[in-house]
Amino acid sequence: MNHDQNPFVQAEMLNLLDNLPAELAARHPLQFLMHLDHVRQKAAEHRLSALRDLSSALESALQPAMQNGGAMTIARSYLEAMRATLDMGQINPAMTEALLANVALRLGGQA
Repeated sequence: MNHDQNPFVQAEMLNLLDNLPAELAARHPLQFLMHLDHVRQKAAEHRLSALRDLSSALESALQPAMQNGGAMTIARSYLEAMRATLDMGQINPAMTEALLANVALRLGGQA
């Protein structure tokens, strides 16, 4: 399903992301990860592969950050990229890689 053709899917996913503040990653990491997993599952269900991949990458990047600090910064950068995927329409794997590279540049090697 192409989410560009279904505004309900886009609204649902934006709502899920809006209810996942980056601050939650620092204050309540387990709750953040549970919500993030729900976003990933919904993205997979709607065949939004870029959003699913970014969710997985965020989870991986958060593991060390939750122990060493910086979880909120990492979460914020990834969440911005995740929202951007919903504005872009259909995204191919190369564009997903470009988004991941952009996040890495913004984080300056923190992820």
